[in-house]
Amino acid sequence: MALITGANGEFRYQGQRVGKCKNFSIDISRDSLETTGIGDDDRTYLPGVRNSSGSGTIMYDEGDAPTRALLNSIFNSSTTEPLSLYLNTKTGKKFECQIILTQVGTPVSAGDVTACSISFQVSGKPSGEF
Repeated sequence: MALITGANGEFRYQGQRVGKCKNFSIDISRDSLETTGIGDDDRTYLPGVRNSSGSGTIMYDEGDAPTRALLNSIFNSSTTEPLSLYLNTKTGKKFECQIILTQVGTPVSAGDVTACSISFQVSGKPSGEF
């Protein structure tokens, strides 16, 4: 049995690998619309609107241009940007989506590697599979 671990995953922003992605998650949900009519004995539903968002932690390195571009997109981007979330780079399993970066947290401490937490909102339909 092949296990997927975080060691096999990575972020790619605008097609370029974001260095040292510590972790990430993507949450995909869908509303359900009730279609039950008067006199029905059981509730019925149709699929509604999908919503996707995610978060991750990136190890910040000033020399890594794709990481800087991703983090700086919260300041200067007025459009959605392409993001690929690779579950496993060996098998190519990934999610691709257009995102708006909604949060960047950058704690700074002396002598430690800076880990930046990010959150993003997906715009439109994500593609990919588990």
